[in-house]
Amino acid sequence: MKNNEKDRRTIKTSEAVHEALFSLMLEKQYNKITIQNIIDRANVGRSTFYSHFTTKDELLLSSIEHLLQMLNEYIMSYVESGGDKSRLIPVVELFEHIKQNSRAIKGLINGESSDLFSGQVQAYWNTRIEEYLSSKLPKGKEPKVPIAILTNHISSTLIYMLKWWVNNKMSYSPIQMDQYFQELINPCIQSIIND
Repeated sequence: MKNNEKDRRTIKTSEAVHEALFSLMLEKQYNKITIQNIIDRANVGRSTFYSHFTTKDELLLSSIEHLLQMLNEYIMSYVESGGDKSRLIPVVELFEHIKQNSRAIKGLINGESSDLFSGQVQAYWNTRIEEYLSSKLPKGKEPKVPIAILTNHISSTLIYMLKWWVNNKMSYSPIQMDQYFQELINPCIQSIIND
């Protein structure tokens, strides 16, 4: 029982530290945020912070990795279920998740951390999307557009849609954003799969 309590405390502390970083990133530039700012905001001690993370950069990378892990779980469950054949990658759940966690996401996609976040997410999505597209390409057929280029196009489109949506007060619903994403990418996908 004590291990369960310790695990819950550890998770709760880690979440508080991540949330503190996200909220601070909305207020000031990443390079101006100190570990003292983070521990004050999270209401944890310095030794507690260091028992979880060695640096502020490690905390930021941990935040990005956590988001990527959630995205991976979502994408893999979609692929394994067979998915909706009319949609390459449904992103409605992704947009819903971002809406529920908008403060954290906004902290990651704005300011100095934006390039780091975008680069990590794009590299991750490129791998997953390329695997998916390769599996859909008929055997022995070469696509009109190389898969690496198409993959980069799709992941860039999604990243910039997410940024635009968050920075424009999420003025469209997650369902609408999913529909717009499909409209943008499906002609590209159909051209390599159906021709």
